[in-house]
Amino acid sequence: MYKKINLLGIVCLCWLSFAQAQTENSPYSRYGLGDVVPGQNMLNRGMGGVSAAYYDFNTVNFINPASYGRLQATTLDLGVEMVSRTLRANNPARKYNSYSPNISYIQLAFPLKKGGGWGLNLGLRPITRINYKIGQGERMYLGTPGDTFDISTLYEGNGGSYEAHIGTGVAITRDLTVGVNIGYTFGSKDYSTRKAILDTLAYYYKSNHETKTNFGGAMLNAGIQYTARLDKKNWLRFGAYGNLEAKYKGHRDIIRETFEYNSNSGAPQTIDSVYTEKDISGDVTYPASFGAGVIFDRLGKWQIGVDYAQQQWNNYQFFGNKDSVQNSWQLKIGAQLTPSGGKSYWNFVSYRAGFQFGQDYIKVDGDLPTWTLSAGIGFPMRKPAYTNQFSVINTVFEFGRRGDNKSLVRESFFRVGIGLSLSDIWFQKYKYD
Repeated sequence: MYKKINLLGIVCLCWLSFAQAQTENSPYSRYGLGDVVPGQNMLNRGMGGVSAAYYDFNTVNFINPASYGRLQATTLDLGVEMVSRTLRANNPARKYNSYSPNISYIQLAFPLKKGGGWGLNLGLRPITRINYKIGQGERMYLGTPGDTFDISTLYEGNGGSYEAHIGTGVAITRDLTVGVNIGYTFGSKDYSTRKAILDTLAYYYKSNHETKTNFGGAMLNAGIQYTARLDKKNWLRFGAYGNLEAKYKGHRDIIRETFEYNSNSGAPQTIDSVYTEKDISGDVTYPASFGAGVIFDRLGKWQIGVDYAQQQWNNYQFFGNKDSVQNSWQLKIGAQLTPSGGKSYWNFVSYRAGFQFGQDYIKVDGDLPTWTLSAGIGFPMRKPAYTNQFSVINTVFEFGRRGDNKSLVRESFFRVGIGLSLSDIWFQKYKYD
């Protein structure tokens, strides 16, 4: 336990430096609170994101805290991924590729009762990411034929939001569990617009208009799961979860300045502050969301399930202003197969596949349809038949798209994720010869 907590702390300290290595560039992250990242663990992402009704005794399903009531093993779950993104613009025709390593989540869960029935989880994960850098050139006319000058504009944004939570789940009966996560959501938005006048006989300083915002506040979500036992081997699992609308407190700085790029480092260097306003208070309204699903479980062999999720982004506000957003929804379908027979290692490997589609919450020049195709494999580190350790390496491969041929910018992405789930049975009495 002590070693696991130390590892959790080390990974948390490394999070910032890891995030700084990102080279991701997504122009749609300019809107709302940025790009919403996948919210499930690697196991559930391999099943297309199906998670509302999913549980097992050593999986940290933080989307539905009711699943904590099924925990029987202490589990440290760490997820990382590599994202390859391709942007295609129609007018004019352009293409851009970017690559980004990300930490997806850190979770530490353990049972509070022998044999399960009550569990606790501590977690940290990103909710959204803001990463874009877009250049634009334009020619300005002064009214006299031939009297023109060129302007170069650089739009840049960084930031995102994160969630730190503690949650518990309890089995009310053998088949019914409920759970809740409480915690703190925090984040930042840093947007800048830099302009430079080019190709003129006179020299002009470059201008920078920048807005920096930090925000944070309490979060709460809850979930419920119920298992209907059709017979000894066939079960139907039902699940639902919801996140309340939240209002976060924010503070904003507005900067208007002239600058030049440092000749050595290339970083912007302020020459004169034209206008500055510090510590402006405001609120961020984060929308409510809910999800529900069902899984048919052929006990010990395979599961197939479907989820539906929705988020009320029409209610989103940032310092009193709305944005180019709308309510989003996703329909998810997925399955998992574990042979579970014989002594071969491969009989304990889990195979997963899934598909999801829906409507993105960002609305710029029309709706943005989305879809993702996923596949995953769970490799146990040891055969469970011979040990009380149930550590698993969960892999996932996802290919998807946001937007279509009608969209101003169409995004295609390929994600490779690895989840390291380190588990051990508590309350186990060891004997030594």
